[in-house]
Amino acid sequence: MQRTARSILCLAMAGLAAGAAAARAADVEIDSNTFGGLEARSIGPANMGGRIAAIDAVGQDPLTVYVGAASGGVWKSTDAGLTFKPVFDEYTQSIGAITIDPKDPKKVWVGTGESWTRNSTSVGDGLYKTSDGGESWQRMGLENTERIARVAVSPADGNTVWACATGHLWDSHPDRGVYKTTDGGKTWKKVLYVDADTGCSDLAVDPQDPAILYAGMWQFRRTPHSFSSGGKGSGLYKSTDGGETWRQLKSGLPGGDKGRVAVTIAPSRTSVVYALVESKNTALYRSDDTGESWRQVNDSFNVQVRPFYFARVVVDPNDFNTVYKPGLMLTVSTDGGKSFSAAISLSSGFGGGPHGDHHALWINPKNSNEILLGTDGGVYMTYSQGREWHHMGTLPVAQFYHVSYDMARPYRVYGGLQDNGSWSGPSAGLGGTIQNKDWVNLGGGDGFWAYADAADPDLVYSESQGGEITRRRVSTGEEKAIKPLPGAGDPPYRFNWNTPIQTSPNDPKTIYLGSQFLFRSRDRGDSWEKISPDLSTNDPKKQQQLKSGGLTVDNSSAENHTTIFTISESPKNGQVIWAGTDDGNLQVTRDGGKTWTNVAPNVTGLTKGTWVSCVEAGRFEEGTAFATF
Repeated sequence: MQRTARSILCLAMAGLAAGAAAARAADVEIDSNTFGGLEARSIGPANMGGRIAAIDAVGQDPLTVYVGAASGGVWKSTDAGLTFKPVFDEYTQSIGAITIDPKDPKKVWVGTGESWTRNSTSVGDGLYKTSDGGESWQRMGLENTERIARVAVSPADGNTVWACATGHLWDSHPDRGVYKTTDGGKTWKKVLYVDADTGCSDLAVDPQDPAILYAGMWQFRRTPHSFSSGGKGSGLYKSTDGGETWRQLKSGLPGGDKGRVAVTIAPSRTSVVYALVESKNTALYRSDDTGESWRQVNDSFNVQVRPFYFARVVVDPNDFNTVYKPGLMLTVSTDGGKSFSAAISLSSGFGGGPHGDHHALWINPKNSNEILLGTDGGVYMTYSQGREWHHMGTLPVAQFYHVSYDMARPYRVYGGLQDNGSWSGPSAGLGGTIQNKDWVNLGGGDGFWAYADAADPDLVYSESQGGEITRRRVSTGEEKAIKPLPGAGDPPYRFNWNTPIQTSPNDPKTIYLGSQFLFRSRDRGDSWEKISPDLSTNDPKKQQQLKSGGLTVDNSSAENHTTIFTISESPKNGQVIWAGTDDGNLQVTRDGGKTWTNVAPNVTGLTKGTWVSCVEAGRFEEGTAFATF
């Protein structure tokens, strides 16, 4: 029997019985004691970086660096990135902002909850502070904000701090906007608020006059099947009294609905301010009079691309005309934003330069040649203003979507990583040591499910976003794309961004793949048969991904909906197959796909339409399954 690790993370379980075409829900009480005896050990890959959301370093001592990962917590280096240690493991691992007190580098503020609002981002639980360089932390409030994009500390008084709360992604909520404390975080006051749908997207404080602040406000909403960026709530605001009162800046900025707004002040000439404003024509704007008037300076591709995800502008602290724009790639302007060029040489660094998708940037205020860059593949450093880059390969914050394992001795683990492909590594090594070279790349893109063939572990299935499934012979590197394609008369197949694949526990040649239909192959993917009707609700209102994005259409397939999201074949009977959809159906067949029954309505207390995140067939009774929602 083939076994996988699918069920390990199915924690909130409802027991479902398939007899009599019904499901029976059983309450299972789970708390920390349930898993208290489990001990985790790291098996790698140790040098695989994940998405970096925030970076800050000590200006007086650039050897000291803090890095915040999208789902890997906060890490600290005291040797300019040669080595890192985790300093935030006991707290929320989704990080949105890191700011070092400019007057006391031992004091560091961390805003939790990543603000790059992908459909897979995690939530935070407020603001934290350390006063001893990360040795200990104290939560400082704002627990219900979910996402904090920026923290600004007054250069004159470390007890005065502003927090830019992006807020809830999936619903309206009042805990968003700009907050201020004057007592080091003991109490907070909301000083800028538009409405329950509009949060703070960026915040900048004048380093020479902390009474002057700028804030970008952003109206947005995500649903399971769409994302909308933009509305009447978005705008750019300025305060001249330390954030107590604000007024919206309009002169020279686009009218009508706006989306995400990023803002930054040139440290060497604080009258110069830059703003990236999402609109019908997203562009970079510049002000030379402390925000009183603006002019558009650039609307090139890397300035405009995916502004909800790449909304960061950084000015060289020593040159107000040198501007960096992280995005799909890093670009730089040396003429005040009028023109941009690549800031990364295609021949620089290992593998042709830094990983794509850039979200965080820090420039040494004492030496503009030294830059830290946060990407979807970890942190990179240049000592030559971008001519050569070095990967900081000691930051293990890779984001695994899924894991499985084979039955080899020692067994190997397989998994897919956000924007870093699919990989396999051993559970144990010679002398108890696992090295990075023991990990094997199985495919590129965003990796999701990966499985070894039960009869031949050298044969591996892996996939990237949208159901792009590949069969690979690991020893030779030979591979074949085996994704099923629509036949004549078939509707387009709707594959989820995170498409489920599943190997059969009864027959090593049989694998499954889900779109709105369930596909089965009995010859390891050489041919496919469609064994179900559309198992989703097929609601056309939830199939508008071509229009998703709001002001900026973002058709990356991430919002593909009304799809199968999870599959499981019974180990006791291969004719019993379960499939859960992202729009609330939990389907089961008892005859190998000839007929199907939606048993979701029989789950007590389940709200109609709730995403079925995992279904796992029981190992001992063919009528039993476990599901999470």
